[in-house]
Amino acid sequence: MSEERDGPGRRRLTVAQKLDHLLKMRAGPSENGKPSYKKLAAEIAAQSGETFSSVYLWQLHRGERTNPTLRHLRAMATYFDVPVSYFTEDDVARRMIDEEVLAGRELDQAMAEAGVSAVYLRGDLAALSPEGKRMAADMIRQLRELEQGTRRA
Repeated sequence: MSEERDGPGRRRLTVAQKLDHLLKMRAGPSENGKPSYKKLAAEIAAQSGETFSSVYLWQLHRGERTNPTLRHLRAMATYFDVPVSYFTEDDVARRMIDEEVLAGRELDQAMAEAGVSAVYLRGDLAALSPEGKRMAADMIRQLRELEQGTRRA
């Protein structure tokens, strides 16, 4: 079986890979660190108005189902606040993933510079959108600058 390519030297991203990224970056972990498919499916269904079973979500995430319906793609896109094209166009997904990774690095750097090491805080901030991460990084930097300014005075 040949691997599908998305341009020279780039493998196509599967729905499972795209969903996995969203689950890691945007959905908070459950008690055991793994997503609760039952909870997620219920939240997706409630938000989108579409029926969405936990088994189907699990199958999509594991790559056992590879061709979701448009209504399910729309439901997931709505829930994760991404365009449907995230699931259908690799360039869109790659751009969004790259943006998310860069924003995460910027936030990590700002927290490290400010001496933030609280694991619970890092977990809460990890679920933010790229824009939210950048805003949090800016706020952390501003707080650090304010505190440094008051210590000197």
